[in-house]
Amino acid sequence: MASVALVTFGSAGDVHPMLAIGRQLRDRGHDVVLLTNPAFAADAARSGLAFRALGSVADLEQTLAHPKLWHPVDGFGVMWRYLLRPALEPTYHALAELARDGCRLVLASPVAMGARVAQEKLGLPLVSVYTAATMLRTVHNPMTLAQWRVPAWTPRPARRLAWRLLDRYKLQPLVLPTLEKLRSGLGLAPIAQSVFGQWMHSPAAGLALFPSWFAAAAPDWPGQVVQAGFPLYDDGGDLPEPLQRFLADGTPPVVFMPGTASQGNPAFYQAALQACRQTGERGLLLGRVPQQVADQLPASVQSAAYVPFASLLPRARALVHHGGIGTCAQALRAGIPQLVVPQAYDQFDNAMRVERLGVGAQVQHGDLTAMGGRLGRLLADPAVGRACATWAPQTTPDAARGAVASLVERMA
Repeated sequence: MASVALVTFGSAGDVHPMLAIGRQLRDRGHDVVLLTNPAFAADAARSGLAFRALGSVADLEQTLAHPKLWHPVDGFGVMWRYLLRPALEPTYHALAELARDGCRLVLASPVAMGARVAQEKLGLPLVSVYTAATMLRTVHNPMTLAQWRVPAWTPRPARRLAWRLLDRYKLQPLVLPTLEKLRSGLGLAPIAQSVFGQWMHSPAAGLALFPSWFAAAAPDWPGQVVQAGFPLYDDGGDLPEPLQRFLADGTPPVVFMPGTASQGNPAFYQAALQACRQTGERGLLLGRVPQQVADQLPASVQSAAYVPFASLLPRARALVHHGGIGTCAQALRAGIPQLVVPQAYDQFDNAMRVERLGVGAQVQHGDLTAMGGRLGRLLADPAVGRACATWAPQTTPDAARGAVASLVERMA
């Protein structure tokens, strides 16, 4: 059986898909090691995976606490400076050591660029793993740039120019100095391509962890990319007894979750409370609910730090969330409407795709007072319920995990 390394960085939304893949490969007899921030060591252990720490918990905490982490344009700069850049060289050296010990294949997020360097220098087989469509550039419709939806009538030369300007003035100056320092020290020639447009994608293989009906492959995506579907991670377990009583005592609640990386968002939770008052719905607030909000919860609204979505969402009325693609997929599988409140990264693009499927809508983060009205219209629209019922049975994580494992076995 093959020895496989999985490499990723970020929040739980970035790590959970790798855990799901790792479990599948482990169950099929492969040796699997997860390389990521040490904050996720316990998750790897619960999934039965070996673990190699890259960076420090302080790196992740500093990233999550930064005031610009959720800026739609500057957020990636925070990720690079405080989380990705410190792990760049350690990733390469860890994979070099694993290669000497017999590692046959690496699956890595394209922003874990030390894995791409290991492929160049060591010939270590690499599969780029894309959790969201925004990691694959396109000039075709539908197209988003940060929080902006590019109008369908925009000429393609203008779109290409936008990408070139973003590279030249924002992204390349951010990553190239550290990246080329590592590569030149290894005797590699300078990168002659756009780092984000071409270089970071493994020329051997790519896996898109979302189905074509959610985001169809664009004509200008790398030809080696295969779409496998949503390989959802389920950590199982029963719901806490107080929550089970709450769910049994009334109508299904609307679940409000601003994202696993959120450090507490008083405005979001206050808007959630107001939305429950306005719609008359029961509510469940998840995450780091600020104490000043928790102290004013009525009996019809409860809070919890974390609850497994696989167990909770089938018993929910709707989900109001940040727009992470894993969260979108969990709501799709549960067949419930979604109200998306995007802030950065892939969230705006995911919100657009949720709307195109007819299963939800979005509210701008700067207009949280509109949450209640938009939620009420969403719940009252029978077309939304029909769309949810259409797409739920097509969200098949078991099949997606099997497709990923089969590809890995063919490559290894």
